[in-house]
Amino acid sequence: MKIIILGAGQVGTSVAENLVSEANDITMVDVDPKRLALLQDRLDLRTVTGN
Repeated sequence: MKIIILGAGQVGTSVAENLVSEANDITMVDVDPKRLALLQDRLDLRTVTGN
C-alpha cells in the first residue's frame, strides 16, 4: 500500500515505524530536513521536504 504521512513529529514517526514493518511504500513530508534525514537513515521510507 502507498502511504503519505504529513508531519514527522512524535505521532508521524510512530505511525511510520509501525507501518514500515508491514512492507508499505511510505512517503513522509515535513518542513525539517534534519528530522527527515534521521528518519530516512533509520527507516525504509522516502522523504520530501516542504509544506
